[in-house]
Amino acid sequence: MDYCHLRKEFPETISMDQLYRICHISKRKAHWLLENGIIPCRDSGKHTRRFSISLEEVIRFLELRDAGVLEEVIPHGAFSGGSSRPVCPARRELDEERLCAYLLECWQDWPDMLTTRQTAELCGYSLTTLNRWWSRGQVKGVKYRNELLYSKESLACWLASVKGQNIAVLSKQHREWMKGFQAEEQNSGMEPNSMPLF
Repeated sequence: MDYCHLRKEFPETISMDQLYRICHISKRKAHWLLENGIIPCRDSGKHTRRFSISLEEVIRFLELRDAGVLEEVIPHGAFSGGSSRPVCPARRELDEERLCAYLLECWQDWPDMLTTRQTAELCGYSLTTLNRWWSRGQVKGVKYRNELLYSKESLACWLASVKGQNIAVLSKQHREWMKGFQAEEQNSGMEPNSMPLF
């Protein structure tokens, strides 16, 4: 389905109320999608007007949903009633240290400090997501001449961490690195700590 019409009907940044109307989902589900990073957003932490959401991220979510990419990410039936909070089943983890070393080896031709755009190009995550990781201290970076530079090593450590491996919607690059790492572990005769992830 083509969602270009949404760009004419809505502003570049929308509210959660607009989100659940656009996506035809419940408020509860919209809240869960935002809190779990499936739709990246800015979270002010306030009780009112808490979330600021990029319309482009919403369009990306709708396209992924239409393509069936999110079927295993969003728990089926979790929002149909009842009071229990939905929980995404965690993937079984790969070895963090070896995965981090593998990523750094894959990225050896990239500079140690990456601009925001270089980081997005490298790992396949949006600028909004990268800024959120930085603001939460999950990825280290420094401001230099009005530019935020990300540490390549800290990015590798974050993506290789248990939480990084369990990002709700992994980027295409992230999925490929994890599959490549698993294949390398199996070929080397080492038993990975996980069943195949994909």
